[in-house]
Amino acid sequence: MKTLTPDTELETELQEVYIQATHWLQDISFLETETNFFRNILSRYQPEGIVEPRKKEFELKIQTQETQLAQMKTKIPLFLAFLEPYIGDLKKEMHLDFLDQYNALQNELDTLFAGLRSTKKELFDYTESILLPIKITLP
Repeated sequence: MKTLTPDTELETELQEVYIQATHWLQDISFLETETNFFRNILSRYQPEGIVEPRKKEFELKIQTQETQLAQMKTKIPLFLAFLEPYIGDLKKEMHLDFLDQYNALQNELDTLFAGLRSTKKELFDYTESILLPIKITLP
């Protein structure tokens, strides 16, 4: 009779998935900083006395992205808690739905990053369009 050795490769892969998911929390923190930066730009560079419809559009877009970030901050720890029992206990029956959860979270995060990059570009273009050009004259 041959004794089977434990599948350490599977445990290693599960640990890598776990580590990747913990890095997502750092990404979320970075993206939250970005949305705060966006709000700061909107409040700082808006011409006084003028309420731009474009500003309202950006505020709504940023609010939507902040809501998505808050949802991700909840989903990722739930995924980590779901994954923890499988690490170190490979005898526990594993359902492969965790791959679906992992892929869904990865896709959601990728979409969120792309959306925030787009918002940043649009916001910078908008800010440049409302700022008066500065003329520099040399003596």
